[in-house]
Amino acid sequence: MKAAIVGCGAIAGRWIRSLAVDGRLTVGVLVDSDLAAAERLAERYGLSTAYAATVDEALAEHRPEVVINLTPPRLHHWVSRSALEAGAHVLTEKPLALRLADASALVELAQQRGLVLAVMQNRGRDRQFIAFRDQVRQLGDGPYLVTAETLVPLRTPGFRREQPLPATSDLAVHAFDQVRALIAAQPVEVTCTETPVSFLDAHCAATTITVRFSDASLFSYRGAFTAQADLRTDAGGSWRVEGRGFAASWTAGIAVGVADSAGSRSVTLPAHVDVPGYQLCVSEMVDAIHHPGKAPCPAAENLGSIALLEAAITSGTARRPAMVHRVPRRWP
Repeated sequence: MKAAIVGCGAIAGRWIRSLAVDGRLTVGVLVDSDLAAAERLAERYGLSTAYAATVDEALAEHRPEVVINLTPPRLHHWVSRSALEAGAHVLTEKPLALRLADASALVELAQQRGLVLAVMQNRGRDRQFIAFRDQVRQLGDGPYLVTAETLVPLRTPGFRREQPLPATSDLAVHAFDQVRALIAAQPVEVTCTETPVSFLDAHCAATTITVRFSDASLFSYRGAFTAQADLRTDAGGSWRVEGRGFAASWTAGIAVGVADSAGSRSVTLPAHVDVPGYQLCVSEMVDAIHHPGKAPCPAAENLGSIALLEAAITSGTARRPAMVHRVPRRWP
């Protein structure tokens, strides 16, 4: 199947490598308003492709069966909608959209057209994180107090230069996928404050987010794009969960620490598999295209994360708490 990659920035290389290993999609078109960026990408990976300046041009002239949406988040809804309306399956980087209404409309359009719409959720589906989630649930039921921290060095701003609240909309969205895996209750309210930290570098920013859940669970998150690589966290973050009579902590690649009535101990999680988690997610997304009956619209299950993201953006912009919209009942 022929695929068009829309957006030839840094993340495109990771997709090209993952697709090459999977082998079921062929990158036939590179789309970017900066033709030189597309040409550099093709040369770097030895691709023989067509080029287009816009997704509409690519769809009209080259008719790809699959569109891979790697544009800045503010363009995700428009690019994905254009591809679906033209009859192409869509695999998109996170977030699906910045507003729940837009994300829901994309899911509905994909279902109406019988097309696959899938979004990258590599952190929420990380096998070690899911094993940590399972360990927490074995220790006890909610409510939980969940805290997490993600500090990622950002050497150049890229598309984030023009993106409002970049640490929230580009970094915290991973944590929203993860906390939804941990806490099953409905999120109710989000309080978010994002602040530029230009004394580190012009593009650095930090966000603090608190989410209240209907079962009294509380999620406290701190995320930042920083300048110092030596003290970074893993991109999956450092997590701690405390419940009635127990606590557990996890950082990617490190055994889970547990404390309860039996004392403190370490619990070894399954070792990381040889296949990188990102590549596994890409293959799962391609699976959905080849086996549509198995998951007709994988992106539908991500709507809860977009509800959290929209509330966080609303709160961070207005500097006051924001309620979380409920996902329409016809979707997960």
